[in-house]
Amino acid sequence: MSDQLDRDAAGALIVGFSGTTAPDELRRAVAAGLGGVILFTRNVEGADQVAALTASLRAERPDLIIAIDHEGGEFSHLAPANPWPLASPRLLGDLDDVDLTRASARDAAATLASLGIDLMLAPSVDVNSNPANPIISTRSFGTTADVVSRHGVAFVEGVHEAGIAACPKHFPGHGDVAVDSHVGLPSVDRSIEEVNAVELAPFRATIAAGADVVMSAHIVFSAYDDQPATLSRRLLTGLLREELGFTGVITTDALEMQAITRTRSIEDAAVASIGAGADLAMIAVGSADPRALTARVVDAIGNGTLDAGRVADAAARSRALAASLAQRTRQPGLDGAPIREVAARVVAGQNIPVLGSAPYVVDLTQGLHPAWNPYFSGLPEVFGRVAPGSDGVVLRGEHRLTDADSPAGDAIKTAAAAAAGRPLVIAVQDAGRTPWMRDALTHLVEGHQDDVFVLCTGIPEDRALVPAGIRSATTSGRNVIVLEAVAKALTQA
Repeated sequence: MSDQLDRDAAGALIVGFSGTTAPDELRRAVAAGLGGVILFTRNVEGADQVAALTASLRAERPDLIIAIDHEGGEFSHLAPANPWPLASPRLLGDLDDVDLTRASARDAAATLASLGIDLMLAPSVDVNSNPANPIISTRSFGTTADVVSRHGVAFVEGVHEAGIAACPKHFPGHGDVAVDSHVGLPSVDRSIEEVNAVELAPFRATIAAGADVVMSAHIVFSAYDDQPATLSRRLLTGLLREELGFTGVITTDALEMQAITRTRSIEDAAVASIGAGADLAMIAVGSADPRALTARVVDAIGNGTLDAGRVADAAARSRALAASLAQRTRQPGLDGAPIREVAARVVAGQNIPVLGSAPYVVDLTQGLHPAWNPYFSGLPEVFGRVAPGSDGVVLRGEHRLTDADSPAGDAIKTAAAAAAGRPLVIAVQDAGRTPWMRDALTHLVEGHQDDVFVLCTGIPEDRALVPAGIRSATTSGRNVIVLEAVAKALTQA
């Protein structure tokens, strides 16, 4: 096979790696034409370290795409390097100020640009029409196509103002699922007409706004195909390219996710996704082997599984994006002004009582997700920073009160006892889809004789679950700056 074929095969791949410096094997792959590198928490220690890492990769080849997931909320891969975390999309959608969304995206993207990262794998333009959705939640701007479209466009515009690339995701839409694609294969059984009206509307809008990249979803849309979108030529080439007219780069979501690898190898998935129309097959695991993956793509061309022209086209699109990014003007960020404005509006727009300087905080929250790293350990840490007299406990996972022998159930009873005689703050996160959390909320509220305040830190629909007469507020996500502002208001710190 020719050197050009090898470079084309490598150019259709984006990979992750382990460590905070670039391994020699990765550097050689970059020099040999690798399309892109994706960073994760495991690669981040601080701002100076990330900047040095990205500079070392580009020293091997300047036209390399360097990407990171950066959507906003509690979780980020940049927590150690980012003093002004981005608000959750749902909070931006709830505030419904597109200028603020644009400024927030610009500020976040400018931070990435300063670190040498030029592809922001955001925004999520999934319409979170199913409140039981186990994976999207506050990653979405809202529950309607109109809100998500408007704020998706503003977000893309803000990223472009900072001089880097935006990536709407997860095409055709991840908002109406009951399964997390990290652990299984979701299916959406809406009609083509319904998908067209809901899921596709934000993609149309963000494509028209100049989206550089679109990320595929590992979801079966049964009205179109029996294959997940990532592996579906009908969806990637037929719908996204030909019907929606997208001319930029199509990247897959991480191919090691169980929605894909339960039935095939990562290598086979990479080949199939490129054949379906993807320009960057993403293998995000730290153990990704770019040389072996490149060889697998070359072998697929040799045995007729993949068309050489399709691979050359994929690599050419990725190179064209990298070349355009090198020519863009980077704009400075706003030094955290947008997230401070978001936090101020959250506090000003709600009736938040003063509970005193020493509340007890019970943080009922979802389990940690392997794809993200939190900025903080939980709400007691946040309150402790602004009101040292407070304390509390974080409860994640299953805590069933109905099992008398359950240590997990005892944790809720212990928390209730510890809060006796003090104001109680109960935080819930997506309690609507979490039965143990609803039971815990009821138990804690009914058993407490002093002031109780409920803070809904997930989707704001949780507020309907707060018992009558109990004061509450929403933050539509767990952004640390927002939560600190609420904690200060509650404690007058």
